[in-house]
Amino acid sequence: MKKLLQSLLILMFIAGSAIAQERTITGTVTGKDDGLPIPGVSVKIVGTQNGTSTDGSGKFALKADASAASLEVSSIGYVKQTVTIGSSNVINVVLATDAQQLGEVVVTALGVSKDKRTLGYSAQAVKAEDILNSRESNVVNALAGKVAGVQINNSGGQAGSSSRITIRGTTSLIGDNQPLFIIDGIPMDNSTNRGITENDESTLFSGNGGNRGIDLDPNTIETMTVLKGAAASALYGSRGAMGVIMITTKRGKKDANRKYPRVSFSSSLALDNAYTKGYQNSYLLGTNGLYKNGLPPGLGGYAEDGGATQISQSWGPHKDSVSQAVINAVGMPVIRDPRKDFYRTGKVWNNSVSISGGGDISTYILTYSNLDQQGIVDNNTFKRNSVSGNFTSQLGKDFKSSTSVSYTNSQNQRMPEGNSKRSYLYSLNFAPISFDAKGQYEQFGNRSWTNENGFNNPYWLINNIAMPSTVDRFIVSNESTLDILSWLKLTNRVGLDTYTDQQAEHVNFGTISVPRGRMYDALIKQTQINNDLILSANYKINDDMNISGLIGNNINQRKYARRTVRGSDIIPGYYDINGASTTEALQQDEKRRIIGVYGSATFEYKSFLYLNATARNDWSSTLPVDNNSFFYPSVSAGFVFTDVIGLKENPYFSYGKLRLSLAQSGNDADPYSIYQTYLRANPNDGQRGNIVFPFNGVNAFEKNARLFNEGLKPEKVTEKEIGLELKFFRNRLGIDAAYYDKVSKNQILPQEVSGASGYVDRVINAGKIRNKGFELTVNASPFRTEDFSWDIQLNFAQNRYKLESIAEGVDNIFLAGFESPQIRADKDYGYGVIWGTRYARNSGGQLLIDDDGYPIVADDLGPIGNVTPKWTGGFRNTFSYKGFSLSTLFDVRHGGDILNFDLYYSTFYGTAKVTEQRNTMKLWQGIRESDGAPNTTKILQDQEYFQSIYTLADENLVEKGGFLKLREVTLSYNLPQKLIAKTPFESIGFSVTGRNLWIKSDFSYGDPEGSLLGNGNAQGFYHAVTPGTKGVTFGLNVKF
Repeated sequence: MKKLLQSLLILMFIAGSAIAQERTITGTVTGKDDGLPIPGVSVKIVGTQNGTSTDGSGKFALKADASAASLEVSSIGYVKQTVTIGSSNVINVVLATDAQQLGEVVVTALGVSKDKRTLGYSAQAVKAEDILNSRESNVVNALAGKVAGVQINNSGGQAGSSSRITIRGTTSLIGDNQPLFIIDGIPMDNSTNRGITENDESTLFSGNGGNRGIDLDPNTIETMTVLKGAAASALYGSRGAMGVIMITTKRGKKDANRKYPRVSFSSSLALDNAYTKGYQNSYLLGTNGLYKNGLPPGLGGYAEDGGATQISQSWGPHKDSVSQAVINAVGMPVIRDPRKDFYRTGKVWNNSVSISGGGDISTYILTYSNLDQQGIVDNNTFKRNSVSGNFTSQLGKDFKSSTSVSYTNSQNQRMPEGNSKRSYLYSLNFAPISFDAKGQYEQFGNRSWTNENGFNNPYWLINNIAMPSTVDRFIVSNESTLDILSWLKLTNRVGLDTYTDQQAEHVNFGTISVPRGRMYDALIKQTQINNDLILSANYKINDDMNISGLIGNNINQRKYARRTVRGSDIIPGYYDINGASTTEALQQDEKRRIIGVYGSATFEYKSFLYLNATARNDWSSTLPVDNNSFFYPSVSAGFVFTDVIGLKENPYFSYGKLRLSLAQSGNDADPYSIYQTYLRANPNDGQRGNIVFPFNGVNAFEKNARLFNEGLKPEKVTEKEIGLELKFFRNRLGIDAAYYDKVSKNQILPQEVSGASGYVDRVINAGKIRNKGFELTVNASPFRTEDFSWDIQLNFAQNRYKLESIAEGVDNIFLAGFESPQIRADKDYGYGVIWGTRYARNSGGQLLIDDDGYPIVADDLGPIGNVTPKWTGGFRNTFSYKGFSLSTLFDVRHGGDILNFDLYYSTFYGTAKVTEQRNTMKLWQGIRESDGAPNTTKILQDQEYFQSIYTLADENLVEKGGFLKLREVTLSYNLPQKLIAKTPFESIGFSVTGRNLWIKSDFSYGDPEGSLLGNGNAQGFYHAVTPGTKGVTFGLNVKF
């Protein structure tokens, strides 16, 4: 018994000793920058598999035995720490951010932040400083040259002009090819209300308005992430078919080291000047080499040939060979550059102030920004005032709520552009160097160009025609998250994007082509409501395996309403519809809804293998009941092979990942594409003018000329992608390459029908488009020391487009232009082909020349170019030395053509650069049509030649559209901390930014980016577009 008792006592002592050696370690992990707790941090005992993760408050609890010596604390975006355990049971850890890792965290679909290594598809992020350093009023333009596979087209140099963005080429033949914009998880409208009549024809004859992305304040943006492929955007269903731009705005932060809120202030002034090229500056007003001064008889009019004095053509004498007879009669003509006289230096003032801070429960940031842009044309302005706020609250341990609110007021005063006599460019393009149009307007108020009644004086136009627009926009969203379990949470995200756009066009009494004046007033209201309810999980199965996923429901509703009233025969200078003699009212309403359910699942194995699958089903109100349900799946995989083969810590080759994806997405129809609609009747019997209803107190409607299709199906896009990511020399060199194959079919297209049916066309599903492409992104840091760094980023993208089919009996689809020339999609020559008159050639491609030495114009129209570039790229260098930083960005677009229709008019009127070759002999290389012998007959390039022969061939209007631009160059300096340590300031920085300072291009008019049709599908149509600008911006940034 005694021995038994001794044995029991010994066992109890040993057990008690073991228990005494095991203890529970607790602590909190916070961030060094702001002092906030960090959830989801991995805390492991070094040398064991024993570990845990911090909860939503950054706290952890971990059991450790006596042998435990240290903890390994790590999280994505932070520098890993190893902490000695010591004798204390409470260990608090402060983690510093890792700039290298932060660049690898991207915002994916539905606003989920992920480590880039876990993705099986392509995504590329642009940081806040890269957006702000571009100094662009329109945030879309800030992406130019920065993302592989993304093409930006700025429509021109007017303040408030639109911009177009596409990802990986054209996906839809006639639908919108621009990506979906998501701001803080909520869809945002980026459409363009083109003009008063809202169609392509109105754009051709009056220009375009701004895309609504211009309402965004760049000062509030934290990151922009481009989701390129179908796998990346599949969770957005039919709305993500063209890719997605994910915008995350700035949030307030708690900073335990601060007693007062942080205040940030920035101010900048930009000075912009027009690119004016392509015009001759040597020959004066007149005809056939003889001078005319353009004034009317009796008011000083003179014609050297004794004929008509009022003329607009610059076919007079050379400025250095004016005859003595002219000098004796009217004196030596004053020579000027009418375009340089007309355009002024544009100015952009941009000021922004924000206040941010927070405590244990909530954080906030409030921002006010004001932008005031005075364009390069008098009376062309764009003003934007925006107020925004982001608020987050931790309401208890398990519930968090975030609210974003923004209000923007944008006011844009534009001028008509395009092929219209209301366009100032229509007259300015053939302005002679020997006529003072400004003086004629300012001194005499002349409305006409040279008192020749066919054209308006451009100065008259910009002072008597206006196209004002005022936009009031609210974007409001709330995200509420409930942590049900440590690995399970429920999120509801609701948002509203609504705006009104009050547009007008005022044409004063006395304007040529509208002599009695007219006015349009339109009120546009667009509202989008979106709600996502998401149940998400992130469960760690064991130390090697993790599974995460979500299921959700989406409801999206969009409403569009337009009310237009137009009046004619107005009171001079009085723009009130009550003062018009005749008025007409129009109404347009659209409503559409999408309801979707979706889910995704990701399996992770040992942090080197990632398998992901998503699925979404949408029900669209714009499709027939039998076809309104459509399913979009995706699968992707990421394999970090360097972790498997033991290269993870290799100093030369440390990271390699292979990614694969296969996905489907799609596109539904426009509203009212499946049922018959009716329009106000406007009959015409071909002998008398139109009868405009209401007529004699009676109203009438007639069927739409389009036959609608109740069996319509959604467009479907299938995309395969393979990618490779490599990193060398301890992440000093990174390479990301991708190849994709994207097929879009079931295109929603109009097809002509027999006139006997009573219709013009019908809507059908047909057509197949294939895009294949390669993208490459290279990031390198060749030199990096404590004081100096040199960083390089290279983007390259090549997309090959093939129109595999259109529809039975359809050979082409008109996109823009005239009967000739035009831009079209053609089944034999592809998308964006320029079609028009051309010179005749033999089967070997040689020009056919007539016996007089002139090239022969072919009887039929044909392809004369294509607007699609062969490849695009961007190259950025950033040098930093202590407080100084110098950054340059080159933007490249190789290949592609431009239809420069301005050349038609400027050549006819003798102002084009090519007409400086006048009165010289030219030998056209080719063969005589009559006998096949080489042409040896030279022709005289005189006025008749340029006006009657040269302009007959549209191919003479096609120019190379490629360019190399110095898109951005920024020099900045931040004052050293030691200089401001005893002041209230946290930082003070100065910057100078150049934009488009240098362009290398074969385009004769300088900047080849301008496009009359704005953000429509038909790019490369250059006609009466305000020229692009180059400028310098001076900036100041202060934080305190």
